[in-house]
Amino acid sequence: MVIEYKGDESERFYHLVKHLFKNLDISDYHIYRGKDLERLQVFIAVPALSLQEADTQLQHISDALKTKMTKKWKCLPSLQLPEAYNIVTLPHKTV
Repeated sequence: MVIEYKGDESERFYHLVKHLFKNLDISDYHIYRGKDLERLQVFIAVPALSLQEADTQLQHISDALKTKMTKKWKCLPSLQLPEAYNIVTLPHKTV
């Protein structure tokens, strides 16, 4: 599962994700910076899930993030996007 942030508060998003994941007991994740400084990608390692299960889990995480900041991220995979748009760009460097 991937959360891709693109906005001007990437440092705040980084710290918010780390704090939220600690509270949700999510420990197997990696955060990468994209080519531009405003893009962060959070890859969450999970066992094989159906698209529906992944979308549900990501929506729960996204809703928790929305309580603390304006939504400037997308969650992948997503049932709201056509299959051709459920793609992730390759990460650039580890944060």
